[in-house]
Amino acid sequence: MFHERNACHFCGRFVLEAEGWAESIPPYHTILATWDDDANFFTGSFHLECVRTFENRGEVRRALVDWLTTTSRLIVIHDEDGQPHEISSTGLGYTEKVAELPDGEIYEDPRFNRWVFVEEAGPYHFLELEAAEALRAGDRVRGDSGGTSAVLPTEPDASIESWSLSELLDFLEVADLYQGLLDNLEPRYKFWEGGFSQAGYVLTYSLSAVRPIPDRVHDFFGRYLPDYAPKRLEDA
Repeated sequence: MFHERNACHFCGRFVLEAEGWAESIPPYHTILATWDDDANFFTGSFHLECVRTFENRGEVRRALVDWLTTTSRLIVIHDEDGQPHEISSTGLGYTEKVAELPDGEIYEDPRFNRWVFVEEAGPYHFLELEAAEALRAGDRVRGDSGGTSAVLPTEPDASIESWSLSELLDFLEVADLYQGLLDNLEPRYKFWEGGFSQAGYVLTYSLSAVRPIPDRVHDFFGRYLPDYAPKRLEDA
């Protein structure tokens, strides 16, 4: 079994992170996991498609929207004895809804030039001004290409340094979960380094792909940005 931080919260299979396809939420965020009998909060790794197909995706979406679109809030958790407790929690502050589309909703940060698009099925996509301007121009937006690391389930062959993305996905037994990325989103994978730690074999890599942003979001920014006055950092 691989390290739990690399297991999808919904399907339990390996998550190889790529913005817009498979992502993770750090443990310091407090997203109330009302659908999970074993945990108070939703953190860790997930495939976006697993959110879309999860039977309780409506609950997941409500929890994500609450986290994304609030500043400070009180949430109720239960201890081991089932007793409720209120705790203060900080949201991400995208408080202004600027669009309601058939595909989902777009919220704006009132302090900075950034937005979040929340799909109707649950997953969310952060958009900085540069990305919004690219969408306005009709361009496709590529995800972050910075490096990250993952603890692999078993020791790979020494040839991992030269593996293609398809070979790595086959080794991880998740090729089916990433077929859409391979077929449609122009992935760019690079091996950085690998080695052993106490947790197991750690792969450091970069993987970016075109982000699956619907055409209606492109159209929205095409209408919205011509009259948009960029916010200044000194006014935040």
